[in-house]
Amino acid sequence: MSKWAELPDLILSEIMRRLSFYNDFVIFGAICKSWRSVYSLENPPLSPRCPWLMLAEEKEQKSHTRVFVNLFDNKVYNFKLPELVGKKCIGTSFGWLLSVGTDFQVNLFHPLSKHLLSLPQPLFWNDDGNSKLDHLDYRDMFFEKCVLSRNPWNLVTHEYDCDCIIMVIYGNGGSLAFTRPGYKAWIDIPSHSGSISDIAFYKGKFYAVNCHGEAFVCHTDDDIPFVESIAPRPPATEEIIQMYIVESSGDLLVVSRFRGGHFFLEDDTEDEDFEDDIEDENIHESEGEGEGEDEEEKINDNPYVTIGFTILKLECSTKVRSKYKYKWVKVDSLGDQALFVGDNSSSSLSASSFNGCKANCIYYTDDYGEVFPFTLNGGGYDMGVFSLEDGKYKHHYEDEVAELAKLRA
Repeated sequence: MSKWAELPDLILSEIMRRLSFYNDFVIFGAICKSWRSVYSLENPPLSPRCPWLMLAEEKEQKSHTRVFVNLFDNKVYNFKLPELVGKKCIGTSFGWLLSVGTDFQVNLFHPLSKHLLSLPQPLFWNDDGNSKLDHLDYRDMFFEKCVLSRNPWNLVTHEYDCDCIIMVIYGNGGSLAFTRPGYKAWIDIPSHSGSISDIAFYKGKFYAVNCHGEAFVCHTDDDIPFVESIAPRPPATEEIIQMYIVESSGDLLVVSRFRGGHFFLEDDTEDEDFEDDIEDENIHESEGEGEGEDEEEKINDNPYVTIGFTILKLECSTKVRSKYKYKWVKVDSLGDQALFVGDNSSSSLSASSFNGCKANCIYYTDDYGEVFPFTLNGGGYDMGVFSLEDGKYKHHYEDEVAELAKLRA
């Protein structure tokens, strides 16, 4: 027997409590039986060092196992998670998932530590003729995104942190609401805009972007919460563009995702010239860069496909008498950063810190959920890695993992 396996439980507990990252915690529990037993007792909800891809639930739903993929080493991890059977899961911050059941029970769940925080029942909107929808339909429609202001579990006090704000996008109209651990209800945030596409926590505040690219800051500390528009709608936004907002290297970025394919009645999104509309002398056309025969084949093979990205960042506006505090500036390179967008909480990390992570790239998953019921096998295939340097698209993972993903889509 290895001497490592003979270490006293007290020492193993002290070692584990000094771990800082999700990946290290997984490895700790896989060393041997004695380490695994301590791991099962001492399991704080740690944050992952990098995003993991959670594959779809098995169609038969007979297994309690959920599959996760570490994109940077192409390794697959199987976790027994009966807590997630039959539930919609949304990736959020700090390694937590927002889960919603057909009974509308909403939880924050940490798949590694099994910590579970019950949240209030959802806010129901007025019935606009959707009374024929069953509980499964409502569950899938209700929550779109979830972002946390901080880790809801305090590693010092070993209690849930009441200062953590849990912000969600909900409903058909893309509305905002938030709650905190211990709250009995969600607090709605009125907005004249609606159609919120994404939210991000940045420098102590939540920021949002709607489907047209207009940016907002959320005021949650006031007696009546509200949103304030801070940047105008960029030119040439269309309904087929998905918008994301993410903090990266101290900047707040808005990412536009363009889709094309025969699912759309109109022609694929065409390149637009932004030079006359956005205050940046270095701006040039870039949507669809790298499109060629490979992209045409992708479009023909799939009902819809991502065909390009544009990145803008918010900068303080110096324009006299402008109603907006910020302006849009084109971003042509992410440098060492890599972005992660999709149904998850949008994130950014330094590629040089992780072997296998590609710098100046956008990792994206298929979040066009509203059309999944009308596509072959429920959709979920518009995933990949887009390089801003050469405009090329690649798969997230190698063929073996890709086939596993297809089986579970």
